[in-house]
Amino acid sequence: MNGANGVPKSKTIYIIGSRHLDNKALARFLAQEMSACCEAVTFEEVEAMSRQLPPLEPRLFLFDALDSRIQAMIVDAQNGTDGNGPLLTGFFSRLFQENSNGSSTPGKAMSGRPCGFIYRCDSTEQFLSTVGDLFVDRKPSAERPATLYMRPVNGHAHEEGHPLSPREFHILFMMAGGLSNKGIAARLHISSHTVRTHLYNIFRKIDVGNRVQASLWVHEHVERFFCVM
Repeated sequence: MNGANGVPKSKTIYIIGSRHLDNKALARFLAQEMSACCEAVTFEEVEAMSRQLPPLEPRLFLFDALDSRIQAMIVDAQNGTDGNGPLLTGFFSRLFQENSNGSSTPGKAMSGRPCGFIYRCDSTEQFLSTVGDLFVDRKPSAERPATLYMRPVNGHAHEEGHPLSPREFHILFMMAGGLSNKGIAARLHISSHTVRTHLYNIFRKIDVGNRVQASLWVHEHVERFFCVM
């Protein structure tokens, strides 16, 4: 049986982060608008879920993108050392995955499960539509890849997403999390020169002049990560 926007009532939405009041309010809002089971949970509860048997139905996880613990997981996810269970390790290891062309890779490794970003510029209607759409079973296609890193862009228009590749977005979040160029290079197993080149391209694409402005860009644009597992 489906709720509003086609979300099956047997499927669950979990909201994770340290903004407890915000997350509880969002959980109540989604439960009301989508007639779905929705719950604000702690990181410890998510870790416990990862040790349980796989659920019969997919679960949607919404992470506060700017939570300090999320930032730390992004920094360490490359080597699978985030200290969390396989659920979170699997999510962050594939969130920024890309192929040799620098584009997102919706192949078998994704198991048809979408993950990506919800932006601050999204309207309430766009947000609800996205959440409802994530639970609709579809086979990946060129028009609808399994991994939804970003929307098509048109210059730097905020309403059209952003111009960064998954690898560039990963480096940007690692930088915003406090890592130096050397630290980013060590985690990604690339040279510091390559990191500098990436950051130069990132700054040019998002039209900023330094690391502080680039960090502010993240805060101004990204609201949540999402992942269906």
